[in-house]
Amino acid sequence: MTNLLRANLFRLRRDLNFWCCFGTVLACSAGFMFFWCREDLALGLETSLEQYYFRMTLSLGMFDAIVSALFLNVEYSEGAIRNKLAVGHTRRSVYWAHFLTILAASLLIALAWLLGGCVGIPMVGAWSFGVGAWAFHVLIVMAASASFAAIFTFLGMLTTGRAATVGIVLVYFALLLGAAYVDNILSEPEFMSNFLTTVDGTAIGAPEPNPYYVSGAARAFYEFLQDLLPTGQTRQLQTVSVLHPVRALLCDAGVTAVFTLGGLALFGRKDLK
Repeated sequence: MTNLLRANLFRLRRDLNFWCCFGTVLACSAGFMFFWCREDLALGLETSLEQYYFRMTLSLGMFDAIVSALFLNVEYSEGAIRNKLAVGHTRRSVYWAHFLTILAASLLIALAWLLGGCVGIPMVGAWSFGVGAWAFHVLIVMAASASFAAIFTFLGMLTTGRAATVGIVLVYFALLLGAAYVDNILSEPEFMSNFLTTVDGTAIGAPEPNPYYVSGAARAFYEFLQDLLPTGQTRQLQTVSVLHPVRALLCDAGVTAVFTLGGLALFGRKDLK
């Protein structure tokens, strides 16, 4: 498997699509951080680095999906996978090599975001919540990237041609919409106040229970679902509001393990003719 991984990483190093995504993330991370911080400083507002640093995390999965879809599609379209099996490599080693390659690409894209965001340090200073908290949040980003890599490798290795490319991108947006749906449910307030029009003007009425507020076991389920979805985690990271960081890491480990082991089992029986 070492030779397979070395060959995949060599191709990734020369992959124009990967470097375009890497450069875009680096430039956007640095550019957005610079303009956000400069605007706050110009207005005289007090700000902290983490207020903006994690805003781009939600888009990292999209770049992971693009790189994964294009990289794995070429493997099938050019017959590289069949050639690797023909010269004696096992299906298990071929799958592992591709997963580790996609994982490396995802982590490097996350690294581009990390480096670009550091532009804000000389402008507003380092993270006010401490290096330890920063490292823990970055660890969640890396774990979410591993989940994306496992999901996208699963789809890319079990489907071929345009179906793989389109499928990976569509699955990412489905995960994104699912996370947005869950977030909307959890963001409903427990109580609502109606605006009343009186002779003296507009007044706020007494708070009333919100019929759309979810509580109890249902709320616990949606919070777990929010941590289970890698897009749900990145939505929380955007606002630095990860409610259950340890559970999020465990969910990432579980998602990565399930899709990797499932992919290995199904790829072993896939007809490659």
